[in-house]
Formats: sequence, C-alpha cells, structure tokens
Amino acid sequence: MRSYLELPNGRLICRNCGADNTDHFTRLGICPRCGTQRASWDLDNTRCPECGAGQAIAYHKEDICPYCGADNSGARALRAQGGGRQLQRFFVNPVGILAILFALGPLATPLTQGKLGPYINIGVCTVFAVFLSCLVVFMSYSMRTTFRGYSWSRRVKKGLRPPLVLIMAVALVAALALALLFIATYKDEGSSKLLNSLIYSGIFILFSLAFALGAAQQYVGYLDDMLQLPEPIFAHEDRLVRVITESAQRKLGNRTPLHLLGMERLPTGGAKILFAHYGDPEYRTAKNGTPITVREERKWLVVTDEWGNILSMREEGLPRLAEVKPPKETALQKVEGQ
Repeated sequence: MRSYLELPNGRLICRNCGADNTDHFTRLGICPRCGTQRASWDLDNTRCPECGAGQAIAYHKEDICPYCGADNSGARALRAQGGGRQLQRFFVNPVGILAILFALGPLATPLTQGKLGPYINIGVCTVFAVFLSCLVVFMSYSMRTTFRGYSWSRRVKKGLRPPLVLIMAVALVAALALALLFIATYKDEGSSKLLNSLIYSGIFILFSLAFALGAAQQYVGYLDDMLQLPEPIFAHEDRLVRVITESAQRKLGNRTPLHLLGMERLPTGGAKILFAHYGDPEYRTAKNGTPITVREERKWLVVTDEWGNILSMREEGLPRLAEVKPPKETALQKVEGQ
C-alpha cells in the first residue's frame, strides 16, 4: 500500500501523519516529514543523515531536510561519488590494504604444505579462513555508514558501547595472541590437527577484522571532517526538542501551542518530555472577592526514541483551572530562539 492517500482534488496526504505532500517528493511514495524515521544511515536510499527521514534529498533543490532542517549537501556529494569512489576511499589507505591482504592471505596456505601440512588441514584452512575473512571485510564495508551512527550514538546512549578503535585493538591483540599460541604449540605431540587449523584460521580472521574496523574508523572521520555530514539529531537537543514538539502538536492539533516544562534524556538516547498547554484566560472572583485570572492547564508526557519518533504520549493528570501564568515563549519559540 502506498504511504500517501490521493484525494479527489489531486492533493496527496500522508496516511501516517496527515501531512500534505503534494508539492514534495511523492514520486517515491515517501512522506518527507514522517516517512521512514528510524535509526537508518542508509544514505544511498535518500534518507536524511541527521534525522533519518526518508525524503528523497537527491531531488531537493536546496538540500535541506524538510523535517529537521539539516543541510544534506554532503550526503548529495557522497552519493555523487558512486560505488567505485566510495570503495576506493574505504580501502586505499594503509589499514584498508592490510585488511585485504589478510583476507586473501590464506590463499597462500597451500604453499606451506611441506612445513605445515602434517599439523593443519590445508584445504579446510584455505577455504574456511578466506571465506570468513572476506566476509568480515565485506560486512565492515557495507556497514560503513552504520558505524558513523554507532560512533555518534555512544555519546548519548548509556551502557557498554566501546569505540571502534578499542574494538580494533582487542581484535588485534587477540590475533597476535593466537599467532603466538600457534607458533608455540602446533608442533607439540598430541596436538589436535583440527584445533591447529581453527587457530590458524582465526589468526587471519581476527587480523582482517581489526584492520577492516580501522578502515571503517578512517571512513567515519572522512564523512564527518571532509564531507561534513550533519550530526545526527540526537546529538542536538534543541533540534530534537523542536522535532518532538512539532510531532506532538500534530497529534494534538497544530493549533495547540505547547510549553516545555521539563526534559530528561533516556539511556536509549531518546527523551522524556513534559509539555503543558494553557487555555484562554478566564476571569473569576476569588472567595475573598479579589478578581483573578485562571486558565485551563493540561499536561502531556511524551516519550521518544533517539530520532524523535514518539513512542508514547499520554495526558498527565486531569485538566485543571488554576491561577497560572504560562511562559512567554512556547516550546517551539524557545528552541528557535536559541
């Protein structure tokens, strides 16, 4: 089913959020405002690298995401490079070349038949090590933009999320340890030929992983420093609040101005925000005869993921009439004024 509804008058309305997409990128059937908000860094599928919104930015003449306002000119430049240039950028450097060499290194194993033949299974080592080493390198390349999202998410998400450099170092140390273990034990009497074969293969696999992660780390730096892709939205609380506020107002009706009462970042990188809406002033008389001004106050608690997608939204308590003075600025005015 298409993600938009075509009305008799020719307007194209998003089935999810009700946004009018007639003048946007409906040729792809994706709402530029809420279309595919998820933690996706698939830049080749025209998603905004800041908020993840599917918006066909390749067709956006100003390269500005209509959802979060990010400048996506860097993403356009990245796609314009094509697969060959991106492959070259990833692998044509010292660590990238080492990753390829260690992935293809086991192909030389048959040359060691005379020396290692009695201790390892040459055929198994060659096929097993080459297959897994190449798979590791290929997966690292295919996840190159995902690694960028991971690197940024470490700053806001709690829990064990080691940097790529640390994972690379652990893999490198493990590979060196396996190499020393193999050298020290492969000639021992009673040593298992199968175990020796697994250790031998593991050396190449771990070295391939370590250097592939190193190449990925360099590529992430290229995306951030050279192309200057916009930082993801969860790294900018002001933009995150603006996106969440706009989404909440759409759910309540765009004429409902919301005031920000408090915000708490969650371990997942998302946010828990308390909004309030104040009705029109009503003039009453207190019990002592003093004239007072009261307003209807309603509060909503909104929980979102790191991309600003609303996971839950519920009204806190019951509406009440109170002698309250709403803030001078709404949540959107406060964010836009920063």
